[in-house]
Amino acid sequence: MPSDNSIDIPILSEIIPDELKAGTLFLVEFDPESEWLAIATTMTAGYLHAGGRAAYIAELRSPETVRENLFALGVDVSVMSKEGRFWMVDRYSATLTGGRLEGEGSSVFEPMDGGIRFRSLKLSDLSIQWLKEKKQGHEPWDVVDTWPPGALAIGESISQLLRFNEEKPYLEFIINRGHPNERKAKRIKLMGILRDVHTQLFYRQLENDYDGVIDLRTMERDNKRKTFLRVRSLKGQAYDARWHEVQIRRNGEAALAPYLPETDF
Repeated sequence: MPSDNSIDIPILSEIIPDELKAGTLFLVEFDPESEWLAIATTMTAGYLHAGGRAAYIAELRSPETVRENLFALGVDVSVMSKEGRFWMVDRYSATLTGGRLEGEGSSVFEPMDGGIRFRSLKLSDLSIQWLKEKKQGHEPWDVVDTWPPGALAIGESISQLLRFNEEKPYLEFIINRGHPNERKAKRIKLMGILRDVHTQLFYRQLENDYDGVIDLRTMERDNKRKTFLRVRSLKGQAYDARWHEVQIRRNGEAALAPYLPETDF
């Protein structure tokens, strides 16, 4: 099983040739028409196939769609969930109802089959829940907190949360609470964010707090719209900074094509 001494994540490990350190947090800045979701699913499926543990944060598509896409890549989500190796986090449902689900509940989070659902995406609610958990401890069904170092967590887009929150409070919350918890747990995390929809100051402050930044861009090549990926920065670790084309196979799996020296943006 992958651990903090052996972390091999599809696509990512191809462009970070040395050992990927547990506790590394990546910000993925993507074009809306890019293949980010296919990449996120591919990384998750590949890590699960390798025996690792993975949490997937659904924000741009429903948990049902994520499960279907993982199944197409050979992942039986129900089996993985029962084994305690896969955890679905549903932030998508609350985006359909103004950032908060109807009905009353004692917690911002509620258990669902193989994961948890956010009842609210409002930072005011999340902050109260965070203080409550800090005092009382996490819910026993939240298995992610029992995972050893080297687990993978992938979030589709924090831009969805920012539909219902201001940038500055979000920065304070994620930098002072979210990221320290992820680093303490020594998880590898990739968090997506849409390009060019937030303020430049917000992007720069986020980039400063993440360990690495990955770019996903689209452009016309050979009369086709193609996605290209690169690691823009990674603190304290060697990486390949060149652009690589992303290709999508019939089953929805993403793969890197051979490097093309003429690629330029």
